[in-house]
Amino acid sequence: MGGGYLAAQAQTEKPSAIVKVGDYAASTDFLNLSAYYQTTRPVTVKVAYFPTYKSGHAIRQKLTLPTGITVAGNLTSTKSGSYLVPSLQLFLARLSYTALAGSAKPGYTIDPGASAYDPQATITDTTRLSAFKRVPAPDYMPGYSHGDLYIGGAKAALSPVEPQTKSIRVTPDGYLEVLKYDRRANAGLGFYQKPVGMGKIVKTDFKDPNRTLYFSHDITGVKTQRVTRDGQTLYRLTLKNLHQPQHIAGNPETGTAGTFDSLYRIGGQLYYTFIGYDGVSD
Repeated sequence: MGGGYLAAQAQTEKPSAIVKVGDYAASTDFLNLSAYYQTTRPVTVKVAYFPTYKSGHAIRQKLTLPTGITVAGNLTSTKSGSYLVPSLQLFLARLSYTALAGSAKPGYTIDPGASAYDPQATITDTTRLSAFKRVPAPDYMPGYSHGDLYIGGAKAALSPVEPQTKSIRVTPDGYLEVLKYDRRANAGLGFYQKPVGMGKIVKTDFKDPNRTLYFSHDITGVKTQRVTRDGQTLYRLTLKNLHQPQHIAGNPETGTAGTFDSLYRIGGQLYYTFIGYDGVSD
């Protein structure tokens, strides 16, 4: 597969590049450098859904990715007999509620995995692999982030307590969602329920430190600004990267890596997002 397809080189940071994150020098091997792929035709995969509120086993449901949808993924290789074959891991839990709702059985939520690095599907057969082409990271995706931002400033970012209040999610397929934590949901599923507000991103202006997202309507749960009366770009919301990374030191004795979070100002409120591990930071 040549050209713009899966054989394409990385279009973000170079592997093993060293970048400054605040006062630390961090290897990009340990930062969130998601790759993005766009479908050139419909692709159907099977993904696991967990019971949302009750106990029970996961079920596998078909999920069809339509032509032109952008997904986060990781191209790797797996062993098949005595050969290594290309394998595309897909992080489908990061997709919008709109993209996932059609395949979800009532009372079930897509399995987000134990971490943000757990894929929900892996594709190995050549025919389906050829339906994905590598594309640059969308401008609307915050740098080094998987798109999930949680309300709170530095104190919240450094707290050992898991967030359980409000989140904004920017999805690879181009939506902004406002989510309130559902305390009734099973562990790990609180931020994966129906958003209280959402909008399709119709335009992005990116000039660091600002990502300005435009929508055709206002969004419940976040303060958008009306900018025009006609057309599709009626409202806007700016994600301002404060470039004040927060660092939680690891523990070499226990093999625990340190972590980095970035702070953002969105709609007049502070948010933070996980951007990676310190790895070989000095």
